[in-house]
Amino acid sequence: MLAGLTGWHIVAIVLVVLVLFGATKLPVFAKGLGQSIKIFKKEVSEVQDDMAKDRTQRSDAHLDRETVTTPDTQTRRASEDR
Repeated sequence: MLAGLTGWHIVAIVLVVLVLFGATKLPVFAKGLGQSIKIFKKEVSEVQDDMAKDRTQRSDAHLDRETVTTPDTQTRRASEDR
């Protein structure tokens, strides 16, 4: 995305941002952006923790299950005994 930008391009973009937003609004903008990133990282971490907890609960529940035979197996064995 930024592969074609040189140093002069970045300087020009920074100058345009300064002119558009003004030096007084940039700290407020940066603070809001930082808080948004912090909240986003926290939510991603919580979702990953929930997914890991669900994964362990599912694997624990799977280990507690009893082996169930299917009706086809029982039918075949009954017919073989005759």
